[in-house]
Amino acid sequence: MNSNETGDFYFGISEKKIYICFFEKGKIDYKERVDFEIPDSLNNNLNFRIISNLLKNNIRKIEKNLGFFLNSGNISIKSNSTQRISFSIKNIFDEKILDKKVITDLITSSIQKFHLSEKNLSIIHIMINKFVVDDRIYEFFPKNINFKKIILEIEFICLDKNIITKVNNLFSDCKVNVNKIVSYEYAKKFSNDTTDDTMCVSAVKVLNGINQSEVYLNDSISKKRGIFYKIFDLFG
Repeated sequence: MNSNETGDFYFGISEKKIYICFFEKGKIDYKERVDFEIPDSLNNNLNFRIISNLLKNNIRKIEKNLGFFLNSGNISIKSNSTQRISFSIKNIFDEKILDKKVITDLITSSIQKFHLSEKNLSIIHIMINKFVVDDRIYEFFPKNINFKKIILEIEFICLDKNIITKVNNLFSDCKVNVNKIVSYEYAKKFSNDTTDDTMCVSAVKVLNGINQSEVYLNDSISKKRGIFYKIFDLFG
């Protein structure tokens, strides 16, 4: 059986432990979980082979418990490298209708500026905290209104590129495709009163759109073209 037919796998990675959880479609409580301690952390390159073998063994364990294979998953990372960086970007037009293309172009421009100044960080989450349209403030996207001037207040949540590379290499070694990476430092505020000892419950909520201000990248375009050229799926 293909796991995609019934649910999704999530991995929680902290400094000392890795969790693997399986969530059935539409559920925010995991059906099955395994966890294991890791020596030191992913930052120590000497640990890579040990951690890879532990991960493979525990993947086989949860596959046996569930009765199907684990081919892909989403990852929640707890890291001291998490950073929040804010941008404000403005444009002025001849009067036109505000649509998603206008927003997409502005976000793309802000990403380009970000990467010109930040060589060591990867963007994990993108939020639009405020729309200022003709000097009027909107909390959410005010689509299909006529306007001339727009300002977006954008926030990027980022992780160190080295961490992202190590995680991708680890899961590639285990023949697991990484779908999305979530910053646990960002996601945990959406746990509310829910216990999230695995770091996976909050990641499920984030990737199911709990934050209406977050913009999700559509990965259908080849990664070779780079983040600047990806199409944004705005607000569902």
